[in-house]
Amino acid sequence: MKYKGVGSFILAFAILFSPISSYAETLNPQIPIENQPVSTTTDSAIKVTMPEDYIGTIRIANGLGQIYDFDATKVFKFLPNPSGGVMLLQMDEVIFYQELENMKKALNKKGQNAATSINTKGELVAITPGVQAIEMDIEKAKQDLIMKVRHQDFTPYQPVFNYGQVPSRTTEDMKKINFILSEFSTSFNSKVAGRSENISLAAKAIDGTILMPGEEFSFNKVVGQTTLARGYKNAPVIVDGEFVEGVGGGVCQVSTTLFNSVLRAGMTVTSRRNHSLPVAYVPKGTDAAVASTLDFKFKNTLNNPIYLQAFVENSKIYFRIYGSQADDKEVNISVKKLAERKYEMTRTVNGSIQDRFISSYREPKKTN
Repeated sequence: MKYKGVGSFILAFAILFSPISSYAETLNPQIPIENQPVSTTTDSAIKVTMPEDYIGTIRIANGLGQIYDFDATKVFKFLPNPSGGVMLLQMDEVIFYQELENMKKALNKKGQNAATSINTKGELVAITPGVQAIEMDIEKAKQDLIMKVRHQDFTPYQPVFNYGQVPSRTTEDMKKINFILSEFSTSFNSKVAGRSENISLAAKAIDGTILMPGEEFSFNKVVGQTTLARGYKNAPVIVDGEFVEGVGGGVCQVSTTLFNSVLRAGMTVTSRRNHSLPVAYVPKGTDAAVASTLDFKFKNTLNNPIYLQAFVENSKIYFRIYGSQADDKEVNISVKKLAERKYEMTRTVNGSIQDRFISSYREPKKTN
């Protein structure tokens, strides 16, 4: 939010109850500080001992544990009134704007969904509660603080906050994630350094992903571009029916391992294609390729949220899908050969055929 301002202003009693915006439109209005009658309250008794030109610090809180100590001496000062009478209050608009921005950073809170964390031993590490976004009403805070300083009221202040959307994932949702719905692993040669690094990078990008019921997972969206700038290395990749060197080789083993874990959790695959050549780490017909124009996607068609865990250990990549035991399903997968280089995978869930996947492979290119 931008504020109008041309440096220093003197606030005057004539517009004591005018909108604050008028201060930025009127240069040097001569308005004396209002003399407050002394009452018998404790605050007033303290006030009567204050010097006429005293300015202090106001503690500002958001009610959620965050505070900001506003040193009003940076912004305001009292000046003698040339015409006599009560003193004038001068305000530095530029510094006030900076202070308001600092208040926002200290007291505003970004919205955050609840999250959970599970280690590779299957132990719950922590559940992070969801947070509703709050944003301070800056214009009202500005008016209120000017008023408090004018009246030499340096008691704590809680601004008005605007509240954002309630988190879509709650702590109660995260408590439902306590059961392994499926697990799948594949092996790789850890001596092939570039490929091993690529597998680890892609696995880390996916690890900890949470999907609520109805949400769709996109491998390319979560993992992102597999470029040298993002740490991916050159390693063998399949292009047009042959193995060549390319950036990100090995990432398809990550998508394939995830694909097989998703199948066993009973969720719906919405986008999958096989490689142009069979791969060694899974049986024919059970792979899932990815590329810049080729994505692997699935949807959480279960009744509760799921948590994707991915990690590399002892030359293997593992995927575990955690969720609620209420969503546990009996899944069977079978593959049959339909023709030369053509395979059909059938998945049954709780005794009924859920889907079939057809994979057709090319004949490997002959090398001279």
